[in-house]
Amino acid sequence: MKTLSMFAFFLLTVVVLSMSGCKSMSFPTAKGYTELCQTYVGGDSSRLIDAWGIPGRTFDAKNQDKVLVYVVTRDEYTLNPLAHSALIEYPPRVDPRTSPRSVSAEGVIGQPVDSMDYCITYFEVNPQDKITKAIWRGDCRALESGPVDQADVKE
Repeated sequence: MKTLSMFAFFLLTVVVLSMSGCKSMSFPTAKGYTELCQTYVGGDSSRLIDAWGIPGRTFDAKNQDKVLVYVVTRDEYTLNPLAHSALIEYPPRVDPRTSPRSVSAEGVIGQPVDSMDYCITYFEVNPQDKITKAIWRGDCRALESGPVDQADVKE
């Protein structure tokens, strides 16, 4: 009898804990990452750098724009494309026609690639220091919450 009551108590505890966690669970999506990137388009690049840190790579693009490149790898064992310049291409081969509509928005083009072990994001910055475009590719869904407080980004 004592064993049965201990088992019932344990089972009840597990059910209560799992139910209480359901409200805070989120299921990351590529659309969510697109929305995160879109919060920076049109804004100052210093706001992006304050939130995301120094970019892994910066280079010049056409029309005197500059490009900030951010890469997040799945774990410490994943090959970081920033260490191999051949893996960094600009403009990246992202075809918006092959991407789901939900991952493209005004000023943002995304291409989810679940088989990639990293997420690479390019932000184009014009000479006035405003972000004009964001392009991302890879497995970026887990980054949806981002390193930024969404309330602080919108102007």
